[in-house]
Amino acid sequence: MDVKRLDRATAEITFDPHLFTRQLERNFDIDFVEETVRTGEVVEEKCETHKMCFRKYHGKEKQTYYVIGIFHDNLIEVKTTWLIKGK
Repeated sequence: MDVKRLDRATAEITFDPHLFTRQLERNFDIDFVEETVRTGEVVEEKCETHKMCFRKYHGKEKQTYYVIGIFHDNLIEVKTTWLIKGK
């Protein structure tokens, strides 16, 4: 399946348990992770066959979220995320 053909707005999003072990350490918000997957920019150079990377800047918080996910038919499994300050 091609990343461009995946409907991210309606796809089910699940989270790998690894993500929750890193949540306190990296101090990110799960709602922003989901928003990044649904509306963020696809970072083509980090994509592989079934793995994709999304990036979105959240201006009010002044943070950029990067989210790595694996996509299946109509499901995106978030594997990990990290954030940086600013753009």
